[in-house]
Amino acid sequence: MSLPSSPALRDFFETFRGVAGLPRGYWLVVGAFVFESMAYFGVLTLMSPFLSSDLGWGDVWAGLTVSVFTMLVTLFMLGVGSLAEGFGLRRAILFALAISTVGRVAYSLAAGVGGGALAVVAGLGGLMIVALGSGILQPVCYSGIKQYTDAKTSSMGYALIYALMNLCIVGVGAISSWLRPAVETLRAGGTADPVAVFFQRFSGTGVQAVNWACVGITALTLVAFWVTMTKRVEAVKLRPDTAEAERKAETRSLRERWRVFFADGPFGNRRFVFFIFILLPVRTLFAHQWLTFPSYILRSYDTQVADRMEWLVNWINPAIIFLAVPLVTAFTRRVEVYRMMMIGTLVSALPTFLLCAGPDLKLLITYFVVFSIGEALWSARFLEYASELAPPGRVAQYMGLANIPWLLAKGTTGLYSGWMLSHYCPADVPRAELETGGMWFIYGCIAMISPLGLWLARGWVMSGLHPRNETPAAG
Repeated sequence: MSLPSSPALRDFFETFRGVAGLPRGYWLVVGAFVFESMAYFGVLTLMSPFLSSDLGWGDVWAGLTVSVFTMLVTLFMLGVGSLAEGFGLRRAILFALAISTVGRVAYSLAAGVGGGALAVVAGLGGLMIVALGSGILQPVCYSGIKQYTDAKTSSMGYALIYALMNLCIVGVGAISSWLRPAVETLRAGGTADPVAVFFQRFSGTGVQAVNWACVGITALTLVAFWVTMTKRVEAVKLRPDTAEAERKAETRSLRERWRVFFADGPFGNRRFVFFIFILLPVRTLFAHQWLTFPSYILRSYDTQVADRMEWLVNWINPAIIFLAVPLVTAFTRRVEVYRMMMIGTLVSALPTFLLCAGPDLKLLITYFVVFSIGEALWSARFLEYASELAPPGRVAQYMGLANIPWLLAKGTTGLYSGWMLSHYCPADVPRAELETGGMWFIYGCIAMISPLGLWLARGWVMSGLHPRNETPAAG
């Protein structure tokens, strides 16, 4: 089959054809990451309602706990995750999946241990263990993507892992939106299919049933990866990483290694530092996907919409990302990353102001659609940029450092999201009396700082912000 004569279309099809020939290890790394992400977001979407209602912690403490948990994930990426790739790709991923399984079991047991201090220990301890597993898994998997791709396929390699992750989030949203109401129907004396009956036997509520379903997803992912990712499969790499060899040959102290890393790493580049930190305000909108939207929808909309909350939170955005990211990446592969950031963050931030009009299903759906298009324009390209900037053996470290603004966004957003919910969208106020517009106006203004900051600093930043081995786009 001959390729189209148009240079743009030819480049588009060549991009997809190159990915189809990647080593088997690429697809196994992608599979481990996206299925564990499926469990991660399945639990995360319901974490605020679970902690607030099932464990009785209230909005403020639930928001703070979710924020600390997501912040710990990024901290572990920077610390343990940055060092884990030195122990080998396969071993690091298996370890991350194993401890994530243990952590999910402890977290799911928290609602069934009678409350009090034991529930707090199980809940918080489980979350800390899961955070450690997630903090190891993500940077190591992104390091694996670089190892199993080359210069021609790396853009689409990162786009596909991001897109497939979102497809799995759609999948867990479908499971959650069916299982949660089905178990609640059983609790109310109704009937449901045998699967819902099975989960209801060892879970008190629909939210708890979803937590246990996600335990199963992580455990199955661990077993499947252990069986299929043999050492022989792991060894077939296009760009072998030197992290494991460097760890074994290292003679410097850990303190000295960290000092050299920070002195020679991306934080020595002021443009890069600005570039990643100016994204913090718009990233707060991502944090609201689990800190604010679940409770907002459950409280502000009628039962018909509230029972399908996951369709909105876990379907629209991930489905658009799954479809749009590979296509956008293929068509914009040669466009400057910075320009994509300016456009994408603006498109992500603006629709927040639609929600100022109050609860309206059409406006809510429009928000998710437009926000998702903006995310598709820039998120995957930024991940590629950070990893390609890294020298051999330090991909996970650079990915961890590039995630520091994401750490801060998750940490700071949780400090006020619970209070904002209790003030603008309290649980004990009738839907008709809620006034949520002010909350979304504030959040929209915060998010707009990113595209405005990127635009104002465009000349200075773009004059010296190109990753290694990248040829700047013309113009």
